[in-house]
Amino acid sequence: MNTIRGERFIAAIAIVALAGLADCKSEASPPTPGTVTVSFHTPNTDDGAALFTVTGPGVRDAQSASSTYKVYWRVVSATEVRFLVVGNLTSGVVATVTIDDLAKVGEYAGSLLEVASRTDAVRSSVSGYSISISR
Repeated sequence: MNTIRGERFIAAIAIVALAGLADCKSEASPPTPGTVTVSFHTPNTDDGAALFTVTGPGVRDAQSASSTYKVYWRVVSATEVRFLVVGNLTSGVVATVTIDDLAKVGEYAGSLLEVASRTDAVRSSVSGYSISISR
């Protein structure tokens, strides 16, 4: 008889525990879409073009951040957008990207692929250059 009582007791505890879980609700907040800025950082004073990518979860769209530069972009996938920025480039904000969730801005990264001078000479290295993404 003790084993039957023990099994009933365990079954009763399991039912109470499951009933308690039914009342639990996820406290995760819904994603908040928004716009982040993309900044170009250069060690030189005569850059004329930069080719780079921005990757991260939930890329929606991109825009030029300044009429000073000509910015071309293509959303390659939901996780990547490619940019070509042309003009008298200096360090600063060059574009904005609309993303699915501002809480995930830390998951975005920029990768510089190529830079050319204003005289159309391709830089031999992109060392010292960077792309940053911020809110």
